[in-house]
Amino acid sequence: MLILRLISFVLLLGGSYLLASWRYPWDGGLLLGLGMVGLGVSLCGRDALSVMRRELSLSRAGAMRLAALALAALVGLAARNLPPGADYTALLWLWLGALALFVATLWPVDGLRWRWPLSREETWALAALLLAALLARGVGLGRIPANMGGDEGTQALLALELVEPPLGNPFTTSWYSVPTMSFLAYGVVIRLLGATIAGARALSVVAGTLTVLTTFLLGRAWGGPRVGWVAALVVAFSAYHIHFSRLASNQIADPLIATLTFWLLWRALRHPTASPPTAWWGLAGMVAGAGWYAYFGARWVTVLVALLLGGRLLLAPRFWARQRRGLGLLAAGWLVVTLPLLLWYAKQPQDLLARHDAVSIFASGWLEREIVLTGASAAQLLWQQFLKAVTAFHFTPDPTFWYRPEAPLLDFVSGALLCVGMLAAIWRWRWPTRGATLLWWWATLGAAWVLTENPPSSQRGLLLIPPTALLIAWGVEFLLAQLPRSRRAQRLALAALLLPVIVLNLLFYFVSYTPRRIYGNPTAEIATQLAHFMEARPYPEATLYFFGPPYIYWDFGTLAYLQRGQAAVEIAPEEAPPADVGEAARFVLVLARQQELAAVVVQYPGGVQYTLTSATGQPLALIYDWHADR
Repeated sequence: MLILRLISFVLLLGGSYLLASWRYPWDGGLLLGLGMVGLGVSLCGRDALSVMRRELSLSRAGAMRLAALALAALVGLAARNLPPGADYTALLWLWLGALALFVATLWPVDGLRWRWPLSREETWALAALLLAALLARGVGLGRIPANMGGDEGTQALLALELVEPPLGNPFTTSWYSVPTMSFLAYGVVIRLLGATIAGARALSVVAGTLTVLTTFLLGRAWGGPRVGWVAALVVAFSAYHIHFSRLASNQIADPLIATLTFWLLWRALRHPTASPPTAWWGLAGMVAGAGWYAYFGARWVTVLVALLLGGRLLLAPRFWARQRRGLGLLAAGWLVVTLPLLLWYAKQPQDLLARHDAVSIFASGWLEREIVLTGASAAQLLWQQFLKAVTAFHFTPDPTFWYRPEAPLLDFVSGALLCVGMLAAIWRWRWPTRGATLLWWWATLGAAWVLTENPPSSQRGLLLIPPTALLIAWGVEFLLAQLPRSRRAQRLALAALLLPVIVLNLLFYFVSYTPRRIYGNPTAEIATQLAHFMEARPYPEATLYFFGPPYIYWDFGTLAYLQRGQAAVEIAPEEAPPADVGEAARFVLVLARQQELAAVVVQYPGGVQYTLTSATGQPLALIYDWHADR
C-alpha cells in the first residue's frame, strides 16, 4: 500500500501544480482525481481492500502496473510542455523504463507457457526461409528500387534530424501528422549504418523479414503447420511485400504489428481459465499500442482487436466473466505504450484525424465533388470504389507511384489460390480462425481502399498482405485435400502450386519491374540521378544554381536527404541567369527548362556540359559547370 500511496501523492502534487499555475486545468483535475481515488483505495479497510484486490488484481504486480501507467502519463505531460529545442533523451528513457516496468510484472506473476513448436530440422528450414526472405529484401538495397522517392527522402531526413543532439520529441507528430517515434527508429539505424539510401532502407528490410516469421507463427496457430509454412512462403516472396520492404517508409510495419498482435492474442485466448491472466494479454496490448506510433494503417489493428473481442463478448457464453482480467491487462498494456501520444493528441486534437480526413472520400469532400463532376449517384461511386478495391489482387493495378507495378498485386497463381481460399474460409466462417481472417480482410479492404481516394493505393493496403497469405494457404489446403493422401502426391502438388508463385514473383520484381524505374515518379528519378552525379562529381567551390521550379524544388525529399548541407539558389522560370556567380558555378536545368541553357552559356562561356539520362536513355537534366579560370 505504501507504493500506491506514494504514487497517489505524486499525482496529487502534479494535479495541484497544474491547477495552481492555471495551466492545463483539465489535466490537473484529472491527475487530482486519480490521486484521490488511489489514496482512497489505500485507506480502505482491510476487508474492503481484499475484495477490491480480488476484483482489480491490485497486488504488487498491479501496483507496479499502475506505476508504469503513471510514469507514461508523466512522460506525455512533460513531452508536450517542454519548450522547442529541448532534449527529450531523459523522457525517452523514462518511457522505456515504464514499458520495462510493465513487462516485468508479466513474467513472475503470469509466465509465458509456450515452447518452441518446431523440431531441429524444421527450425533449420525456417531459418533458411528467413534467410531467403532477407536476401530478397536486402541484396542491392541502395540500387533496387533505383529511385529514392521523395517521401522516402523526407522521412529519412526527419529521422536524422530527430536523433541529432539534442534528441527531438518522439512523442509528437510531424510530416503529414505522422508520429515521430517511427522516425526515431529509422534515425537510430541511419546513424549506425550511414546516411545513404541503403542505410535509410535497412530497418524496413528487418521489419519485412520479421513479418515472415510472425506470419509463420500466426498461420501455424490458426491453421496448422502447413498453413503456417505456405502463408510464410507467400509473404516471403510476394513482390508487393518485397517492394515495400525495400523502401525507407514506415508502412512496412503494418503487417508486422498485425501478425504479432494477433498471434499474442491467440496465445492469450488459449488459456481461458487462467487466473491471474496470462502475460500474452499484456504483450498483445503493448504491440497493438506500438502500432499507433507507426503508419496510420497500423492503428487499424487496434480496431480489429476490438471487433474480434467484441464478437467474442456477444457470441461466446460468459466470455466477460472468464476473461475480464485479461481484457483489463490488454487495455493496460495498450495504454502504457500509447499514453504519451494520446496526451499529445489531447493538446493537438486536429492531428489525430488529419491524415484520415485528407484521404477519406467523405471528410475530404471527394464524394460530393465526384457527384457534381460525373453526375453519378453516391451509391454508384461507392460501387465503383468497391470494385476497384476488391479486384486489386486480380485486375485493377495500383495507380500511385508508391509501387505502380502496372499489374495486379498478386501473380495469377496466387490470385487463383486466393479465390479458392476465400470460398473455403467463407464455407467455414463459424470457425474462429476463419471468421477472424475474413473480418480482417474485408474490414481492412473497406477502410483502406473503398472509403479512401484513389483505390487501390498500395501504400494503404499492406495490412491486407497477411490475411491474403492465410487465405492462399487455406486455398492450398483445400486443393490438397482433394488429392490422395500419399505423401509423395501431396509434396508434388504442393511444389507444383508454390514453385510458380516464387518464380513468378522474383522474376517480376527483379527482372521485369526493377529495370523500368517506375517507383517514385519521374521527379524522383531526376532527383536520384542528380544526387548520384553530385556525389560522383563534387564541385565544392562552386555555387549551385537550380533551374528546377515549378517541376522540382531543391527541398524535394530525395535531394534534401542525399544532398544534405548543399545549398542551392533556385532560379524561377524565365528569370535571367545571375549576373555575378563569383569564381565558379554549377547550373542544373531540368529538361523542361533546357532552353534556358543557351542564355547561361552566352553569359558564362567555356564551361563543361553533362547530361543526366533515364534508364531508357532519355535526357532528364542538363548540368553546366563553369569556372572563371577556364
